[in-house]
Amino acid sequence: MVPILELNREAIARACKRHGVVRLEAFGTALGADFRPGESDVDLLVELAPMEPYARVEAYFGLLEELRALLGAEVDLVMVGAVKNLYIAERIASTKQMLYAA
Repeated sequence: MVPILELNREAIARACKRHGVVRLEAFGTALGADFRPGESDVDLLVELAPMEPYARVEAYFGLLEELRALLGAEVDLVMVGAVKNLYIAERIASTKQMLYAA
């Protein structure tokens, strides 16, 4: 996992708790040598706790904004189950690493 995530792990956990995150995992370039600070985005897979639809939207976008500000990078926040392309879903599943779990 890249240093930007490791160094901010506690702050990320606090943000996850505030926004009702069950699980947050890193995947893609956020895991290795391909990551270029200032250029690469941070790919994260998120599972939110059950909540009303409006609260879910607020939790998602609140978390997204907070992570972008915290990490100082563009963040691609993907909801669990949102990826319908089986090839991409399998690639994410085979490489993801846990960043936070409630």
